[in-house]
Amino acid sequence: MSRLPLPIEPQACARDQAGEHQRLYALKRLPRRVQQVFLLNRLDQLDYATIAKRLDLPVLSIERNMHLALQAVQPGADANARVAGQWYVRLQSPDVTACERIDFRRWLDAAPEHLQAFHETELRWRSLLAPARALGLDGWYRQGRTAISLGGCSLAMGIGVAALMLLGFWA
Repeated sequence: MSRLPLPIEPQACARDQAGEHQRLYALKRLPRRVQQVFLLNRLDQLDYATIAKRLDLPVLSIERNMHLALQAVQPGADANARVAGQWYVRLQSPDVTACERIDFRRWLDAAPEHLQAFHETELRWRSLLAPARALGLDGWYRQGRTAISLGGCSLAMGIGVAALMLLGFWA
């Protein structure tokens, strides 16, 4: 005999949706480059080296951007949560060394709070999929480095042309 699934509490759904909305808002407040790096990794599942090559950035810059994205969704994190986030990002880097992996293991084993903080970081990372999908819905982040730069330039040029037209119209 199979069991029927337990009904989902409406309050739990409301909390999840509120949390998802807050995470999306936090991600939207990040600089565009950080958003782009985050989305390329989270949605397109590109590794740091591939993102670095695509955007012509050093891998260390990709790591910094990923850490910023992860920390943005947990403002006011304690020291253990911040360190866990740094480890989580660093361990995904192609530049991580065997010595760093040993250091991570030592840090993890040093206190139960470290293991708990790292586990919460992993859960927080998983909770970012839905907000990432909403943020990258139109695929803007797949455009190269120049697309982001040209976007601002195009806007400035458009405003300049409009100003010249207005001046020409009034003259």
